[in-house]
Amino acid sequence: MTAPLGKQYWLLWSSSSLAALGDGMRLVALPLLAYSVTDDPAHITLIMVFASLPGLLVGPLAGVLVDRLDRRRVIAAANVLRAVPVLVFAAFVQAGEVRLPLIYALALLLPVFEVLVDSAAQPLMSELLPEPLLEKGNSRIFIARMLAQDVLGSPVAGTLMAVSASLPFLVNGATFLGATVLILMLGARSAARGPLSAAAKAPGPDAPGGGVAGVWRNLKEGMEAIWHTPMLRTIALTAAVLNFVLLVGSSLMVVYAKEDLRLTDTQFALLFSAAAVGSALGGWAAPFIVARLGTGPTMTVALLAIGASRAGFGLAHGFWSALTAFFAIGTAWFVFGVAVTSYMQRATPNNLVGRVYATSQAVSYGAAVLAALTAGALARVTSVRSIMLIGGLAAMVCGLAAWRTNSSEPDPHGRDAAEDRDTGPDPVGPGDRAERPEREDDLNTQAID
Repeated sequence: MTAPLGKQYWLLWSSSSLAALGDGMRLVALPLLAYSVTDDPAHITLIMVFASLPGLLVGPLAGVLVDRLDRRRVIAAANVLRAVPVLVFAAFVQAGEVRLPLIYALALLLPVFEVLVDSAAQPLMSELLPEPLLEKGNSRIFIARMLAQDVLGSPVAGTLMAVSASLPFLVNGATFLGATVLILMLGARSAARGPLSAAAKAPGPDAPGGGVAGVWRNLKEGMEAIWHTPMLRTIALTAAVLNFVLLVGSSLMVVYAKEDLRLTDTQFALLFSAAAVGSALGGWAAPFIVARLGTGPTMTVALLAIGASRAGFGLAHGFWSALTAFFAIGTAWFVFGVAVTSYMQRATPNNLVGRVYATSQAVSYGAAVLAALTAGALARVTSVRSIMLIGGLAAMVCGLAAWRTNSSEPDPHGRDAAEDRDTGPDPVGPGDRAERPEREDDLNTQAID
């Protein structure tokens, strides 16, 4: 019988799931609202550009912040700050004052706080769980988020929009406030930070709070942790390339669904529901696959499957073939996500996880910005269907590249990853790795497992 995940974990799970439910409504409602204002692909893809810029520009700084502060309070504050603009936007929609600049403003502002939430949740997860439970914990929270966002949130958004276009945004604001209450119920022990790194403990201007030089030193630590760990480096670069080739198509998804596949609003929302069901299957299977194959081979298989599924989506004709392709994409994507996220949490000292995650995400967000800008231009010279096909082929090439790079993965669970760094500056001093609970009685045993 496996050890319980613990009550504190389930509070984090509940907070994340509730916020994801509201996100699912907004993520479907916002592009549909934009499409009602304009059907110009270039204008619609700007939503993706604005949504990606905050992660690129402020992501690494967010990582520094969450590695210095109480992660629980960072998540709570960011959720409140996400609720305010969503509720204000809902009021404008209700008043019939929807304009593209207002849509762009919401798309730009919300990811600023989302980066803080995601960057804080990663190290908080590794504080709550012992290493052997990371795949299990990540898979369950990934599954819950996707089911809440896509199986529930996406179709509900279509129903609510039929009543009033403002309702999905009103509910989204309420879910952020509810998520705030849940995360604040976490005990102080769960939000405690690991020890500061050797560089961060140095006195003077380079220490945390010591000015620009101290911030830059903290940023550099996160970059070095990625660059000097071969697998983390591979994950960051592969994710960036994958984001670019897939988001070129994803930024045009609503145009492809409406004009090529001729889907209704409800059918468009159900594509994401199918991906979520596939994600549940992939998330459930991921811990077993990683244990059997190791992180590197799992990455390779998942990337090849993602590419084949996206190419299949590009060949789809009608609702059912598109639905099948989305289901397969969701399955493979979650296997990939659980494997690489658990590896990152295991291989990185807890007091660096925020920076490592945020820096990796910044690279991916940069690729997303380029993808959205490229998509608008490509849509004018070639078909969206061709863009989908090329994206699938490129993802398969990423899989082959990952296989070549990761062929030397030493441990099928990645637990020796910290020893697999290239020779170079150690971002943390000896003994600076934050301790994780290793025994079942170190966890809050009031489990819901």
